Amino acid sequence: MNELTSFGNLFKQMWVQKSKYIYLLFVINLFTIAFLSIFAWGTGNYDLTFFYTPTHNLGSFWRYNMATLTIYFDIAFCAVTCWQNEKINMSQTWHLAAVDERKTYLANVFSSLIACGVFFLLQQVINILLLITTMGPNCVAEAFGQFGLSPLTPNVPGINVSFEFYWLFVVLVILFIYFFVSFANFVSRIVSNELPVKSTLWIRLLIMAILVIIAVYVWLIVLSHLQNLVDTNKVLQSYDPIWLDDLLLLIVDLVFGLCDILFVRKWIEPKIVNR
Repeated sequence: MNELTSFGNLFKQMWVQKSKYIYLLFVINLFTIAFLSIFAWGTGNYDLTFFYTPTHNLGSFWRYNMATLTIYFDIAFCAVTCWQNEKINMSQTWHLAAVDERKTYLANVFSSLIACGVFFLLQQVINILLLITTMGPNCVAEAFGQFGLSPLTPNVPGINVSFEFYWLFVVLVILFIYFFVSFANFVSRIVSNELPVKSTLWIRLLIMAILVIIAVYVWLIVLSHLQNLVDTNKVLQSYDPIWLDDLLLLIVDLVFGLCDILFVRKWIEPKIVNR
């Protein structure tokens, strides 16, 4: 690990680890698609749990359900990369590199972010193939349009929609998840280590649960005020409020990201060194 003296080298090494999960989850995704297709076609039952189509044929089935399956696997992949991130954050081996701990943390987060992007694009290749039979040349726009990520997505009447803001929204949401998970992990460890009782997994899980509850409560309050702002402002009503969500998420990401970098520098690094 001594050769990892730059952000680029750290990123490359972490990417090698995380790319393995891309291929693993993608293969599982392909097997799931094949299984559902064979089962639905063979049994004639297209109304499966979590899946539904008004027209009982395979092409229609995937047109209505490909986004649902994509999101399920995206959530699973995000959970796997969160777990991998925290393993690296607390790994003594990774922290032996002669490099600033903040670079290690940021390389960890952004390698996972890129991994999520690659995984999603691989999924979209398969989704495009699934939609060819029903959408023809419009299959690409349809595949990305179901997530609001296509410039050809029809605009909502009376509202100006910019698909770039939806791409930014997805990126900021993923970063928020990574930053908040690290924040909850760091805070739970710091607090549990300061308690007079012996630090245990249950104590840290309880602290994490409390942090999640507080975060959800504050987020709902902020969203309520944001919605009131949109409802009382006619200018804002003529635009898709997604840009406001982007701005809010950017601020939140910066706050949690800076907190994580501070924890890594002031607490995680000394802990690793003193082991």
